[in-house]
Amino acid sequence: MKHIHTSILAAATTVALPAVANASAASHTYANALSGHNIAILQHTITQTAFQSFEGASETKLFSAPTQKEPQAPNADPNLYGKMPMYGEYNDDGNAGRNGGDIINQDAMINSIWFNWQHVNDNIHIDNSSDADANFNTFMMGLAGGTAKMGNGISEWGIYTGYVDTKQTNFALETKGQGGYFGVYNGFDMGNFSLSSTINGGVIDNSSDTIFGTDEFTNFWVGAAVNAAYNIALDRTFTLQPSLHMGYTWIKSENYTSVSGDILQNDAFNMFELTPEIRAIKHIGNGWYGTMGVKYVMIFENGGDLSVNNIGAHELEIGDFFEYSISVERSVYNLHLSASIGRHDGDHDGWTGGINIKYIF
Repeated sequence: MKHIHTSILAAATTVALPAVANASAASHTYANALSGHNIAILQHTITQTAFQSFEGASETKLFSAPTQKEPQAPNADPNLYGKMPMYGEYNDDGNAGRNGGDIINQDAMINSIWFNWQHVNDNIHIDNSSDADANFNTFMMGLAGGTAKMGNGISEWGIYTGYVDTKQTNFALETKGQGGYFGVYNGFDMGNFSLSSTINGGVIDNSSDTIFGTDEFTNFWVGAAVNAAYNIALDRTFTLQPSLHMGYTWIKSENYTSVSGDILQNDAFNMFELTPEIRAIKHIGNGWYGTMGVKYVMIFENGGDLSVNNIGAHELEIGDFFEYSISVERSVYNLHLSASIGRHDGDHDGWTGGINIKYIF
């Protein structure tokens, strides 16, 4: 099994990179292979965004109860939680009206909708190749509902879809990619423990401008991921949340004949992901919440062998990395807003930022 380390967000561009730094004429042969690797990273981005968006506000992580994400209503000063009356009326039993996390009407078929946008600017360092500059935007939306009690916990379903637009350049070429995806989500919370899972699939069309002309090819993928997290409340305003993200993605790269006349073939990729993370969640004051997180991403590859004119080609590798992130968020009545910024260092140097808007019915 080959072990390839790649960045969380920056490599989510479907790009072509040269096999040797000075061999610009050969750079187009790796367009398809790198697009497959990068879909694995895009998949990580998609599933992480879906998990965090469906799971709800950070304030719901400060406390837990056996059958609800939303903590019990304070007996005295609600500002102790940073939770003002925007969370609606409390029930007669003293529990918050938003049972099951962000939810006001947990029995509704659809109880919330969210939108997410992220932008990444990155410089990618690749063994035996030149650096590449990447920029991309991802746009996602999701719907949640169907909350139900399961034993001592609660479950919730969700669906999401999205669009990605990418651009990457280096000394030899420019590659652009556009695509879309669709997924199904399920989340389960029991006390301090939460388990999220998803299955999704998508398509990306790529266009690479080289010295020979423009190559066009398509990639398809189907994948699944789970994320297990545990909330450790240190006091009434501060929580640590260790988590482990695991995923598998099957990626089919289209075989094609390039404008240079080369026959390019890629076997299907099998990508396995393992990503530990630690987050700190804090009530800053007056209903504002902040989080800080550190991730380490490992992606193990099997398959995806590249051949050019039926001759095996060299496999490129990208080194491991850390990603650091900070986010702030605030709820105003039914509307929840959050913004984040992140930094990745190592074989990927760059920044990421984004916003999330969630409306609770």
